[in-house]
Amino acid sequence: MIEAEDSFSFFNFRGPVSGKVQEIQVKNSFGPNNAENRVDYMAKPDYYFHYGVQDTKTGNSQGHKEVRNGDSVEGEYRVLQDDGLIRIVRYTADPEKGFMAYVHYAELNSRNEDPNDEEIKDQMQ
Repeated sequence: MIEAEDSFSFFNFRGPVSGKVQEIQVKNSFGPNNAENRVDYMAKPDYYFHYGVQDTKTGNSQGHKEVRNGDSVEGEYRVLQDDGLIRIVRYTADPEKGFMAYVHYAELNSRNEDPNDEEIKDQMQ
């Protein structure tokens, strides 16, 4: 965490992969006669990150968190807009449904009907 006066920021990362790492042969499509394959490594993508900024001097207030488990990603971010509303975007992405986002607006320091918003508020405090 970085602090200055009454401003702060935070970050956290865990990942990037889990499970067994497998060596794979990748066809070399470059070079003379494409003679040699190259070796690469593959594992299950598995990560979590979150970060946030609260800067009272500039008015910058934002946060983001994301979780990936294999081919599925879930996340949300929020940002304090110039009009005083907080834009909250929750998203998912997977091979079956593709990328889907839900955008919600909330007033600063207000109680929202959506119980999931409490988690988002905690990121920015």
